[in-house]
Amino acid sequence: MDNYKHKTTGQPCNAAEYIAEMVCLRKAESQNVGRPAYALWNTAKWKKEFQSQITKAYQLLKKYTDKAIISALNSPKGKRIYSLRVKNLEPLVKQSQKQLDKINPDVIEYTDNTKARPSKPYGRESKISKLRKLDG
Repeated sequence: MDNYKHKTTGQPCNAAEYIAEMVCLRKAESQNVGRPAYALWNTAKWKKEFQSQITKAYQLLKKYTDKAIISALNSPKGKRIYSLRVKNLEPLVKQSQKQLDKINPDVIEYTDNTKARPSKPYGRESKISKLRKLDG
């Protein structure tokens, strides 16, 4: 998962918090309430809504990647989604996950480096390292 920043505070957060905040801000703008306060998860009006959205975001992140969820929410069909608990969100996320899998297949080549020798330090040996060698 990539590192994200809260849209209201600018502090670092994880993907679930970013997605939940994105949906809450979208809902606030649709209700003509305006942008919520500095940290919307601390306000009485948005705390319950934010917690509800964040739990659903964690459930979605178990099935799909964060990029797939965000791209589904930013798609033309997803622009009018104001809650992660909507039943037509999951097919959108599944579709965007398939598109991302086509673009970036998860083929990771693993090379075994256990037989390779450790790299030698270059430069002079310090006096402290010489003393450490003497101690054993």
